Amino acid sequence: MKRNIYDLGDGEFAAAITASAFAICSIEENAGSQYQIKTRGPVIRPAETAPMRRPTTVNRKNSAEIVTINPSASDKMQKGISRGSRNAENKADAWEKVQIAKIRKRHGELLSSLIAWENEKKMMAKQQMERRKNQLELAMKRNLQHYKNKLARIDHIAKEARTQAEEKRRYEESIVREKSNKIRSTGTGPVTCFCF
Repeated sequence: MKRNIYDLGDGEFAAAITASAFAICSIEENAGSQYQIKTRGPVIRPAETAPMRRPTTVNRKNSAEIVTINPSASDKMQKGISRGSRNAENKADAWEKVQIAKIRKRHGELLSSLIAWENEKKMMAKQQMERRKNQLELAMKRNLQHYKNKLARIDHIAKEARTQAEEKRRYEESIVREKSNKIRSTGTGPVTCFCF
């Protein structure tokens, strides 16, 4: 299963980038050496570029060979060498420009993917923070509502308890009044019962 580059963790992404950069450098080194081998061609020697005419004259007296070099052949040889070196220099300049353009393009693509990765990770982090913030706000609202409900229930219970206590007090006071009125009318004291 192919994984999206953005699904990688931070460490995995850094390792992937490092491996890619290493592979690219290796390919460039191999390509550069192959290019040099292909474009270098045979080694040009001065004698091969402009063959010199070597007219020989033989001196019959001492049978020694005297070699004279034609000056125009030497000029042609020097021009050929300089032309060859200019061609090599132009080829090297052109190759360098192409390679630098490739490197810059690759670097730009890498930077673009890094920026895209960075933006996506930041956006995901922000969304996660917003989600948590919303969850916290919702939890706080629920907690506040729970607190208010609890207070309302406590108030209701306390109010009922106060009402019952007030009713009980009034009832007990009315019983005491009735007994006191009976004592007044009969003149006898209250009877205390010690039953178990």
